[in-house]
Amino acid sequence: MSHFFPMKRSDRGYLISILIFAFVAFLPWSHRIRFSGMALFGWLMAALMVFSPAIALFQFLLSRNRKTK
Repeated sequence: MSHFFPMKRSDRGYLISILIFAFVAFLPWSHRIRFSGMALFGWLMAALMVFSPAIALFQFLLSRNRKTK
């Protein structure tokens, strides 16, 4: 018997996609490529910092709406 709460499929997908995105962002080639004067690593970290909580909040609101219906 598992002592953990079951994870929803959408939450599992979100977690896996964030981990894959972070893995790709930390690869060495992303430090060398420059875009608009800044390394690609910086752009990817900024995107991760902005979109990760925004998507999580959106998922939370969607799941909350489904529970009230």
